[in-house]
Amino acid sequence: MFHIRKAVVTGGSSGIGKALVDTLLREGCEVFSLSRTIRSRDFFVQMGELHQIACDITDGRAVENAFSQIAEQTDFFDVLFSNAGYGISGSVVDTPKEQIARQFDVNVFAAVEVIQQSIPFLARGKGRIVLTSSVAAVVSLPYQSFYSATKASLNMLALALNTELKPYGIRAVAIMPGDAATSFTENREKIACEAPLLTDRCQRSVARMEHDERTGASPALIAERFVRIAKKNAPKPLYGIGLFYRLVLLLFKILPIRFANWVVGRMYG
Repeated sequence: MFHIRKAVVTGGSSGIGKALVDTLLREGCEVFSLSRTIRSRDFFVQMGELHQIACDITDGRAVENAFSQIAEQTDFFDVLFSNAGYGISGSVVDTPKEQIARQFDVNVFAAVEVIQQSIPFLARGKGRIVLTSSVAAVVSLPYQSFYSATKASLNMLALALNTELKPYGIRAVAIMPGDAATSFTENREKIACEAPLLTDRCQRSVARMEHDERTGASPALIAERFVRIAKKNAPKPLYGIGLFYRLVLLLFKILPIRFANWVVGRMYG
């Protein structure tokens, strides 16, 4: 089993990221949490060693500064949990280019920059890169199409990184949870659907998704599964978690794409 002594978590102040920090601290790890929000130490599990670093990961200089601060504390860490992200909803035809770009900047481009900064630290211990993807990477969600596109990009990124970073001994994993009961739902940016014939459908679809999220899995359970996967000696590049969601991902592999997309349309369209 791969041993995690030190880890970096992006988006560590809330949701799955905060649960990851707590899970790692509970196991006695030294954790570097990168987030725009700095919390009281009492907000986290009172175990392990926690370093909170204020960082907007879309700001290149802030990322460089954060990793300079990490370098002052250590010359290695075992796992990067690239978790920071957010979602937008709305129809493709109504979403402004600026918000599409912002979605990719936070969920994909910033993740790449953090990974680039992490390579020297991870290479010293043949570490792991764990990307928070989503079942939406495989099951393209109507009215959340750009969120789905960013998560699909992370899956492809994990596959490429496994090949490119093999000489360093670094493994990359994209983990695809399903619905989770976190503040992600409240933080979603909603684009007004004003295109003719789409308004009511869009509102119903987003409401259905948000209901599923609010009744979804506990972030603590999801985080525990993330850490177990990161500890595997030979993890696969892609994982779905949760029995129901693993079944959904399997069905999307074997069912005809037209039928699978029809099912999604019936559920969320």
